[in-house]
Amino acid sequence: MHIPGKSILLFVVALTALQVNAQTYPGRLKQLMNSGEPASMGLQYLKEVDSFYNYNGFQLSWFAKQNNNLLLLDGFVKRATEWGLVQEDYQPALFRSGAHAGYVYKNERDSLLAELRFTDIAIHLLHDVLLGNRPEPLSYNGLNYSPSCYNIPSILDTYLNNDKFSLLFEEAESKQPGYLSVKRLLNLFQKNIADVNFKDAVLTSPLVTVSNKPLVTRLTQLGFIPADTTHLNATALVAAIKEAQNLFDLLSDGKLRSTTLQAFNVPLATRIAELESTLNALRWVSCIKESAHIIVVNIPSATLALYEHGKPVLESNVIVGKRSTPTPTLSSTITEVILYPYWNVPYKIATQELLPRIRRDRNYLETNNYQVLNRNGKVMDPAAINWHALGPGNFPYVIRQSTGCDNALGLIKLNFYNPFSVYLHDTPDKSLFSLHKRYFSHGCMRLEKAMEIAHYILKDDPLAIDTLTAKGCLKNQAPVIVPASESIPVLVLYHSAWPGPDAGIKFYEDIYDKFLPAKK
Repeated sequence: MHIPGKSILLFVVALTALQVNAQTYPGRLKQLMNSGEPASMGLQYLKEVDSFYNYNGFQLSWFAKQNNNLLLLDGFVKRATEWGLVQEDYQPALFRSGAHAGYVYKNERDSLLAELRFTDIAIHLLHDVLLGNRPEPLSYNGLNYSPSCYNIPSILDTYLNNDKFSLLFEEAESKQPGYLSVKRLLNLFQKNIADVNFKDAVLTSPLVTVSNKPLVTRLTQLGFIPADTTHLNATALVAAIKEAQNLFDLLSDGKLRSTTLQAFNVPLATRIAELESTLNALRWVSCIKESAHIIVVNIPSATLALYEHGKPVLESNVIVGKRSTPTPTLSSTITEVILYPYWNVPYKIATQELLPRIRRDRNYLETNNYQVLNRNGKVMDPAAINWHALGPGNFPYVIRQSTGCDNALGLIKLNFYNPFSVYLHDTPDKSLFSLHKRYFSHGCMRLEKAMEIAHYILKDDPLAIDTLTAKGCLKNQAPVIVPASESIPVLVLYHSAWPGPDAGIKFYEDIYDKFLPAKK
């Protein structure tokens, strides 16, 4: 009895008519679970489904009695996009037709199989709302982290058995201010783009006037002025432009410079994709942020936050890699702090940037406090080397910058393993931290608050940092390696939409072009 096109309500009525005494179901459902057949059904969360029925004593949750759980679940699936998720991931066809993957609900066995499928959908959706629907794309995953701080089968069982299923997602979803800011803006953009008359307004004129219709339309689409612009005046228009410029991390002067026009003209579909990605990331990191401590760096915003049990305790501007030498995304663990670090110049920088300078000026190495080491680590006499015979394919040396006030790593290096030879470090040039766009490095991350972060990491050995602060930069001081008081996880992520310290969301330059304009 296949009933395509019927409503789920009619389907439930028809299915209920076929059921026998519900008291017989627990044993039969348990027998089905133990048969191994569910393993061939393609369930996304087979182990969690099994755990759920062990929690509830193999009672039916969707068809056993007169309740509206299935209707509620259908409603939750239809709302998936509100959470930045993909509705098709949760088998909406199963609700529309009453059958999926060849199963026809005409007997008890098929009813039980349907029960398992709907439980799998509920667990899948709850998992994605709490923990994200995909892992972060990391170039190196040294932590091998996967979020697992919620017992999702137990949560689902609790809400179903206490007749609170209608409140499940409202109560379980994150209440973190930054998360809520991202979701609110996402829902606003979704609402606007869903309008049947929506078309991205494209700005070409720099005129700040209410007669600039594309400007007024775009500010409406972005949510900064109401749809009814009858009483819009010049003052309100400039104020709306400034608010929008702040959202896009631009100079808030109310003028339509090229950077403002460019940011305004990014398709709303691209902005939605950026927000969906950020929402997923905030879910994905939620578990690890609740640990003792963790450092999270976001590349486009060029910011760092140090969390302790989910609360930010220290924040810092950072300088990240420029477009040609990007900072990689990664996860690792800070194991040590190096005071007075050497800078071992990466091979590419040594051969492509320093070598031409050395050829032009034989005093360049000494002036900048560089040493030349052979492959055995022996310090060489630069005057004895034929620099013109060397090149990118023939460079059997390591150039190392000794410690001092001009050392590129400053006074502190936070060491963590990764295959890219990047790390967090101090810098002697502090002027760049005041800029909005801080993409200047060769891939490493320079810290504005290197001392404060190192002090936190070495909290069991504060004398090390205090001594460093007192002595200042010492030239040719041998590096001092101090083990971290506790190993601190570090995540380096890439999200062009990111909440700041005040939980307000901003869009930053997509410096590495990871969110290209969505196709219309």
